[in-house]
Amino acid sequence: MRLPSYVRKAAMGAASIPLLAGCAGEQGAGEVVERAAERPASWTDLPVRTGARDIVHTDTDHRSYEVRITVKSLARGSEEDMRGARVDGELKGMVPHYLTFEVTNTGRKKIPAAYMVNSNLALNGTDWTRGEKVYVSGGRPGGVDLPCADTAPKTLAPGDSYDTCVTYVLPEGVGVLSLTHNADGYLDEGGAVATWPVEGGLKAASAGLAEPGDSVRVRWDAREDGVLELPATLVSVRRGSTADLAGLDLDLNENERRGDPYYVSVTYTNTGPKDLYADQADRVRLLTEGGRQIRGKTPFVLDTKIPGCPSDWVARMIPPGDSVTECSIHLVTDDGDKPFAVGFAEAGRPGLVAWRAPLH
Repeated sequence: MRLPSYVRKAAMGAASIPLLAGCAGEQGAGEVVERAAERPASWTDLPVRTGARDIVHTDTDHRSYEVRITVKSLARGSEEDMRGARVDGELKGMVPHYLTFEVTNTGRKKIPAAYMVNSNLALNGTDWTRGEKVYVSGGRPGGVDLPCADTAPKTLAPGDSYDTCVTYVLPEGVGVLSLTHNADGYLDEGGAVATWPVEGGLKAASAGLAEPGDSVRVRWDAREDGVLELPATLVSVRRGSTADLAGLDLDLNENERRGDPYYVSVTYTNTGPKDLYADQADRVRLLTEGGRQIRGKTPFVLDTKIPGCPSDWVARMIPPGDSVTECSIHLVTDDGDKPFAVGFAEAGRPGLVAWRAPLH
């Protein structure tokens, strides 16, 4: 299954793109002015699992703050909501989704730039790509603003809360798998994760996945020879033990050291005319039920002895007509999350090729 991608991740999470001048909630120096607006009849409530999660917000200066995020609702809008907005060509035809939630400062420090708290939130599509955060206001027939505005105050004192609404866009036909918050701001890495699943999202995400053992053509980066389309087959996904990784130079953070390792093996066949260097493991992603894309790690040592994850492919050349099985190590850091599929990030093309994960 080929999964399209349409987002570009900024350093602190999904990019935010202003679509219109003017805001339904306007911020002054430390105050918020809100305009009342009625909810359009075209909006559809999505069955997100609402509720509070205690998280850690990390700002751009790497300072941490204790925060509680309470998701209250998620609604799908319509393309009509964005009519008249100045949008990039890639956003035309996208469908807006409106997330309403409360932010509470549960720590002892005042949070500067409180609007950045939601920068680490992600809306995950059923194709495992992330919705792009946008600001939509005005521009509708009659000049009416939408009842969704990011109304974060300039700062947030200990014990204080605010309610806000953020807009994300997804392509037509793509559902919502989940909402996630990553404590370290890098959504594909090994920080602590809070998840709010959407009912039915996982079932939709599983539709059309390739099965383990299926051969799927992927775009392989052959360096100076350009990009080649080669057959790839998911062989296995095995759960390991943290003891397996003792003594390996894997550059793990604190959360990853406590996480559960999974070993993903994919076989590639060289159908080209020249030898290929085996180095595609960094393109493999372990996709989880919560919507995470966990990159693989490789020790790059030929004689590494990891049960279920051989390293004999490291630094190997693949002759024409030959095959190689590469293994990558993926650390799942959230006890409540589970691997669900395996994706391959193709060279020169946004998106993933994905197989259902055969867990062992």
